[in-house]
Amino acid sequence: MGTTETVAQAARVPSTAPSIERPVRLPEKIELPSLDDELRQWKLARKRNFEIPWRPLSLMATLCFGIGSFVLPDSVNDNVEWLLYALAAASLYAGFRKRRRDTKS
Repeated sequence: MGTTETVAQAARVPSTAPSIERPVRLPEKIELPSLDDELRQWKLARKRNFEIPWRPLSLMATLCFGIGSFVLPDSVNDNVEWLLYALAAASLYAGFRKRRRDTKS
């Protein structure tokens, strides 16, 4: 077993720099809106600016219906294959129709 040295604890030297701490005085009475009012205003702001993202939804629907027609077992796919193709085509058409309407306006 090797020998170990002990180190003496260093003494703390007081700093001569000015302190950066400043006392802060707060107003005695702060008028805050109630939580219910803030929540109501937030909900109204969200409702005004909300728009359903139709293009990404139609793209995802097209992909899901198309992939679903390939990954379903043959016994199920024989029954719903044309339905999935029709839904994929309808959602793809809806996505293109929305895009065309956006470019006209």
